[in-house]
Amino acid sequence: MEFYSATLIRGRPTMSLTEFKVTFPQKELIVYVGAFSIIETAFIVMIFTWEYVLLSIVFAISFFLIGLLVLLASVLFCVKVNSSRLKVRTRLGKQYAFTCSEIEKVSCSKRTSVKYGPIYYITILTKSHKLDLEGTMTGFKKMAEFVLEMHTNGDIRNKAISENSRRMLVQYKNGDIFKKKQRNK
Repeated sequence: MEFYSATLIRGRPTMSLTEFKVTFPQKELIVYVGAFSIIETAFIVMIFTWEYVLLSIVFAISFFLIGLLVLLASVLFCVKVNSSRLKVRTRLGKQYAFTCSEIEKVSCSKRTSVKYGPIYYITILTKSHKLDLEGTMTGFKKMAEFVLEMHTNGDIRNKAISENSRRMLVQYKNGDIFKKKQRNK
């Protein structure tokens, strides 16, 4: 659910995002559940067809438990932004909250994976918590926009965001990192 409120910046009305969520994408979870179900079914079939029944049972139970933990971790993680307050539920289900004034550092980074290509991150640090957000998450662009807006409004300290991280946040907000580069013909 998203709510927008009108604010004035330099005498011009703008729309600011005041409530949204950042979560793992649901499409990927559906694909994961489908692949998980196929593999788990194969392990169950092995119980009845393979001569090593005990080993098959261990494989089936182990795979089921590990798969369930991965699924729960993805479903549990959520960041809810409401005004200048961020409520976080970690992958383990632990909950904590903080306000923008508590943020000590915001950094943006890019890591390149041979398998997945570039992966973009926003890391938000407070005195007692570290929040890592990936570019593949639903709401990542809104979070970049939110952090920029809170920094501009003074809710996040000026020194908390470096100039390089600020440039990357603008790129995240505009979606520049997600656009495919077109080759010159």
